[in-house]
Amino acid sequence: MKYFFTLIFLLLISRQLLAQYPPVDQAVQTIRNAKTPAEKFRGYRGLDRYCYTTGLYDSSAILQKKMYAIAGGLKNDSLMVLVYRAIGNRLVTRTDYNFALSAYFKGLDYAKTDESKATFYGNLAYVYAITGNDKVALSYLRKFESFGNFPSSAFFKNILYGLVFNNLNKPDSALIYLQKAASSANKNNDPTLVSISLAQSGKAYELKGDADLAEVYYKRVVAYCKKQNLASGQIRHGSLYCDFCIKSGNYAQAKAIALENLAVAKKAGITEGMSTVAEILRKVYAHEMNKDSAYYYAVMQIEYKDSVSSQKRIAEFQNLTFGQQLREIDEQAKTAEAAEQRKQNIQYALIALGIITIIILFLMASRSMITNTKMIEFLGVLALLIVFEFINLLVHPFLERVTHHSPVLMLLALVCIAALLVPLHHRLEKWTTKKLVIKNKAVRLAAAKRTIEKLERINE
Repeated sequence: MKYFFTLIFLLLISRQLLAQYPPVDQAVQTIRNAKTPAEKFRGYRGLDRYCYTTGLYDSSAILQKKMYAIAGGLKNDSLMVLVYRAIGNRLVTRTDYNFALSAYFKGLDYAKTDESKATFYGNLAYVYAITGNDKVALSYLRKFESFGNFPSSAFFKNILYGLVFNNLNKPDSALIYLQKAASSANKNNDPTLVSISLAQSGKAYELKGDADLAEVYYKRVVAYCKKQNLASGQIRHGSLYCDFCIKSGNYAQAKAIALENLAVAKKAGITEGMSTVAEILRKVYAHEMNKDSAYYYAVMQIEYKDSVSSQKRIAEFQNLTFGQQLREIDEQAKTAEAAEQRKQNIQYALIALGIITIIILFLMASRSMITNTKMIEFLGVLALLIVFEFINLLVHPFLERVTHHSPVLMLLALVCIAALLVPLHHRLEKWTTKKLVIKNKAVRLAAAKRTIEKLERINE
């Protein structure tokens, strides 16, 4: 909790940051003014999107756990779909592709509408495409299309086809889909997707041999990532531009972009990005015959590759821990729900027991009503069952802790409780029946006296 409020505090005092990324301010205001859990969820989601796209992965994980708790508490599958998509997106940004796939597959379990299912298949296709598994990516893209055409997902789908066909070295096919994506773009599109669209357009023109248009798109995507504060996107797409510049012999431009990207990677703490940029700078300085600088960046590249390997292991541990924390949130929610249900059941049992007790007392206290002992026996048995269930509800959590959820031990404990209650019930039943017999005799005697007196008055 304290980490989250620290994050909010930092975001609130950073005027420059809010000016650069207005949705952050909107998200913070939504969280502050939220009157329902669903509204708070929307605020967390907006803030989370900013965090994982700018490299604030720890803060993103905290926000996603809060989103998960709200979605689980509301039992809302639609919100759970958004949570797992956000988790998958964060992991993709971190290049934790295996865990990202797990998150997307888990999200499919909650997807109820064709549109949400289609989007998850698109997410899966993207992961396979950027990891070079183009055949698998195409199979998931076909599943994506099998659910129908949705205006909200047309932009995403066309970008994915463009990416896959670029991977397959089919730029003409890629451009057909990328141009469709451009025609369906709007201001509400996810900035990350927009950046991928621009970068893949540049890549397609590069593959076609149209260097001028390729450079136009590469420049546009770098400028767009800077404007949207997409650190990982700027590094990834900027590296594509650098490779293009090196192939074109424009080492000066590649050097300028790479040095800028290196500063961004260091600031955002994107280790893998620093390794990629260091490799580009090594090539640039090697071309300039600057051996010292080339050696410096070669060492940096090796160090950061080792660091990436180490961080991958740490990230894997963190992702496993994150998954366990989500399960703990589920368990806590289930425990709280069970406790609330138990509390309600205890109240219902008390109400039922009170009603039956009042009925028995009324029947016993009534001076004019002849009571059937069979009815009292039935009510007594019913009261016994309610009392037993009431005691069971009260002691069940205690028995679970003491017996460590052992069914045999819990059964023995409940049998012992029943063994105490049954004799007590028999004594009470015997006492009640005796009292009722006495009362019934008195009622009959009183009725007989009244009848005799009435007859005597008639005879007189």
